[in-house]
Amino acid sequence: MRTLLIAATLATTTVASATFASAADFRQYPGFNNKDSFIEMTHDMGLIVEITLRCGKRANGKVKAGIMTYSKVERLYCSSRNRCYRDALKAADQTCGY
Repeated sequence: MRTLLIAATLATTTVASATFASAADFRQYPGFNNKDSFIEMTHDMGLIVEITLRCGKRANGKVKAGIMTYSKVERLYCSSRNRCYRDALKAADQTCGY
């Protein structure tokens, strides 16, 4: 399910960035409308898409977050630990520490 969410968000980011080609960068906030969304934000910076993840909630109620990237050229998802994979779920799991 998380892989599907990541892929769908990246697909809409790619389409939107093609539409707004004159913009320096483009941001989406799927977590703003859905508080249970695994993806908090995507930031399309051209060749790299930065993905902010909601990894879970801590005991004090604050959300634990993680940041991973997607390279459009290499088509790789990289975790926050600088390990890159073709599978988005592996990078997300490593970023969140699952």
